[in-house]
Amino acid sequence: MNFTILKIIIWPKDSNKNVRLLNFKEGAINYITGSSRSGKSAIIEIIDYCLGSGGCSIPKIGPIRNNSSWYGILISTDEGEKLFARRDPGKQKSTGDYMINEGIKVGIPESPQKNANRDFAKSILERLARLPQSDSDFDNTGSGFKGRASISDMTAFIFQPQRIVANNETMFFEGDIEEHARKLREIFPLVLGVVNSETLIKQHRLREVRRLIDRKQRQLESLKISIENFSGEVRARYLVGIQYGLLPSIRVEETDTKILFERLKDIIISWKKSSFYMNEDNENLNAGRLSWLREREIHLHSELTTLRVRLTQLKELSLARGNSEVNIARKRDRLSSTSWLTERISQNHSCPLCGSSSENPTNELKNLIESTQKVEAQWKSITLVPPMLDAEEVDIRKQITNKELEIKQVRSERDYLQVETEEMKATREQIAMFVGRTAEFINLHDSLTDEGELANDISQLKAEEEELVSTVDFETFVQRKEAALYKFTRFAGHYGSILDLETGDDLIQLDTNKLTIRVINEKGDTVWLREIGSGANWLGYHIATMLALHELFISQNIPYVPSLLVIDQPSQTHFPDNTEKDSEKEELQAVNKVFKALSSGIERTNGALQVIVSEHAGQSVVEGLDNVHLVERWRKGRKLIPWHWSKIMPENLIGKNANYAAEDLLGSHIEPSIKKIVGHEEAKFTIEEAEFDKNGIAFKVKAFPLDTPPIYIEAHIDFDLLVELA
Repeated sequence: MNFTILKIIIWPKDSNKNVRLLNFKEGAINYITGSSRSGKSAIIEIIDYCLGSGGCSIPKIGPIRNNSSWYGILISTDEGEKLFARRDPGKQKSTGDYMINEGIKVGIPESPQKNANRDFAKSILERLARLPQSDSDFDNTGSGFKGRASISDMTAFIFQPQRIVANNETMFFEGDIEEHARKLREIFPLVLGVVNSETLIKQHRLREVRRLIDRKQRQLESLKISIENFSGEVRARYLVGIQYGLLPSIRVEETDTKILFERLKDIIISWKKSSFYMNEDNENLNAGRLSWLREREIHLHSELTTLRVRLTQLKELSLARGNSEVNIARKRDRLSSTSWLTERISQNHSCPLCGSSSENPTNELKNLIESTQKVEAQWKSITLVPPMLDAEEVDIRKQITNKELEIKQVRSERDYLQVETEEMKATREQIAMFVGRTAEFINLHDSLTDEGELANDISQLKAEEEELVSTVDFETFVQRKEAALYKFTRFAGHYGSILDLETGDDLIQLDTNKLTIRVINEKGDTVWLREIGSGANWLGYHIATMLALHELFISQNIPYVPSLLVIDQPSQTHFPDNTEKDSEKEELQAVNKVFKALSSGIERTNGALQVIVSEHAGQSVVEGLDNVHLVERWRKGRKLIPWHWSKIMPENLIGKNANYAAEDLLGSHIEPSIKKIVGHEEAKFTIEEAEFDKNGIAFKVKAFPLDTPPIYIEAHIDFDLLVELA
């Protein structure tokens, strides 16, 4: 799934403060390094909250929730940019208030305004991920674990928080919670590419067909048991027919049962041709019921036809949408360079020889821009059509089955009532009762023959079952899963070699039932993750597993998981405390291997994977590595939440270095204020000796006026960002 975070945005409760922005780069390791309690671990929690998590895990106690009103992420997708902002829940567990803005380019508003809810936000994300609308609850158990996959389920493969990234018991985000673990086991066939939306639909239908076959076979067996000894009843009925003068007298015990049965049928045929007295009230009652049954049957046939037409239209719509998406995508690719041309081609076009001007290039460029806008509009409209109509298809097929069953029931009642009505024309005497019961007995017997209705239904359902089994081949599913896990092992081995794990070249296998990995040596001995020692090894296997899975998703074009990996504090097993100055060279090299593996993952996926790492260790662990983008250094007073969002300076900050915190305000507040107070409009400024006090930051500014020696200015900036000279 093409999913790149461009920005994380936090809006302050105080509207006079500036919005907090973190800028990220696609196809890179976005590195945030900072000291303890600077807000690093909240990165995962903010992203998870904006992606529609059920609760808000951002710490309630502390500067983030105390000073923030909304949290947002700006993402890049195949449809353009999308801003997902969610309101801080306050004292609640969470809130469904969202602001969602979409476009080719999306700006950051100064103050978010609610225009959507959590369900709508998740529906957009799940549409982007092309998650099937069908579930895996083929037995209709109602189990939530077998429900349809959601974008929240996919976060298991995105986030590696501090408590998970080096855990020897839990491999996946929230996998330590049993309900999430059970759901993760159910969705693994989907994310590994073993099944897709089409096979889920067919599995639903296969299970429904098998239930119908089982039910009808039970009905058939029940009826067969009830007339197991029907030959005796045939002889008895024949004798009664002789008594009523309806049949010739013969020795029934010496006559074949089949002959007797056929002569009983003749009674029914002859009786229907006769004309007898009929009760007028019953005739009217039956006639009214028959009329209603006929109308009901016509109405049901009409509804059944409508459902079948709708089913055909759904299939055609899915096919047409797929073709349109491919064609429009090709047009977008051909026109993708329009914006580049627009920026670089000037408005004046003069001939280099004669100097005459021409407007043809401008006109042609204008036409090209208009074409691009039309194609983008077509692309946006086509993406509004849900790519997966499978849930509706499953529902329509169920409705068709129910309508067919109801039609059969109505027809059966109508047929019986018609027979009964004709028999009522004969008499209400014993002959009529005898003939009616005999007709019912014959119909029951006929329904149990090979040509009977139940047998025909079972035969048709078995034919459909055979066809479905040929397309939903469970042996093929097993082969697909084995192939996917083999690729995972191969990919994980590559990253394991970079990480220099203690197990060396041993095979790394993923167990989707136990939700962990096992290592197999050349002798076939198996060791589970929890049986391997050293936090550094646990960290290495987590990194290798996540990178191997993302490479599998991307290389196999499996769209369900966002191409994003967010890791918090991977160096915790190497640098438990203090800063990079206290780190030993060996430890630095070990952590550096983690970032080498991450960089390799980005290269092997051709930049499709984005990695965000928040880390306590300093820049030295990423020195000399490719694909690294330093987002910010949260030290010397700089944190996720700016100090000035609060009105009270924390005691632990007073007297501490505030150089970075002052530098963040240099261009926006400090320089303009000093220039206004003391002049030096052309001077350049740097911050020196900044320190927190209870009212703000006291600092020195080194000014470099033009053609004069540098000067030092002592100043102070308070919580309202007012600058005063000492």
